[in-house]
Amino acid sequence: MSNFNVVDLQQGTQPWLDWRSQGITATDIPTILGLNPYKTAYSLWLEKTGRANPPDLSGNPNVQRGNRLEPIARQVLEETHDEVLLPACVEYSAWPTLRASLDGLSTEDIPYEIKAPTQKKFDELTNDGTESPTYRLYEAQVVAQCVTVGAERGVLFFYLEDGRSLTFEIQVDNEDIDTVLNAARSFWECIETDTPPELDPNRDLFIPESGDEEFRWRLHSKEWNQRTARIKELEAELKLEKSLRSESQEALTAMMGNYRTTDYAGIKVTQFTKQGSIDHAAYHAAKGTDPAELENFRRAATTETRFTASKENKVLNADEIGNEAIQAPKKRGAIF
Repeated sequence: MSNFNVVDLQQGTQPWLDWRSQGITATDIPTILGLNPYKTAYSLWLEKTGRANPPDLSGNPNVQRGNRLEPIARQVLEETHDEVLLPACVEYSAWPTLRASLDGLSTEDIPYEIKAPTQKKFDELTNDGTESPTYRLYEAQVVAQCVTVGAERGVLFFYLEDGRSLTFEIQVDNEDIDTVLNAARSFWECIETDTPPELDPNRDLFIPESGDEEFRWRLHSKEWNQRTARIKELEAELKLEKSLRSESQEALTAMMGNYRTTDYAGIKVTQFTKQGSIDHAAYHAAKGTDPAELENFRRAATTETRFTASKENKVLNADEIGNEAIQAPKKRGAIF
């Protein structure tokens, strides 16, 4: 008996997108495990619960390249592996919530995943192999595919437009199966209970707790925007005053002619020569040295905090802001 069910869907269609959104896909697993540098588990949860729209990747050149090269790469795989590979949408029989869209499924139910990386990513994979972050990201996806179809191995295939390729065969053991299933079920429970997964402080947005904390945040945010509006007005005035002062300085300097210093009528002027900065790029080019050597002399990193007005809450003129009432706190988890 098969470990999976085939779902009659065409990849890339709206019904296919709906089907993916209603379960945990193999593509979701790297994100849930924290391996995806482009999306966090919390961001995925926002999408799955309808709080945020998935990004439209149709115009992404990387996605477009993948769509263009996938049929060619599949044909190369079929020829080199002596296989017939069929794209398929499948669900795990024991728990249909786990599902996968396969680039190719062999006659022996081995999943094949095709990627068309950039030249930079391909070089990284060539140099670092299974230690590459790119490999680890997609390895988790292939493992999830194997769990879905009940396969003990899967194939991860990277293909460049010039015909170069890299093939990785990925073995799956019981520990891998437990990792995927536990992560998927735990994340799905977050969706069913409408409870966000643990946030990543380094990547996710901070969201104040509902109630007093959110009220205080909105209070300080309103005051910050008012102060920023006033600062911008003062900066505009200061810019004008500096411009007028520069005109006076130019006139005084011209009157001094060749004199280097003076102290007359309440103003002291001193002209001096300042040493120019070193063009480090030109220096290293002339010496034939590696600019990376400077990293050995870099001081310890420091942490800074930057405040900017949100796009949906642009800084207004101070008179325009007025004294509006603080908005009522929104439900935790809403995007604002």
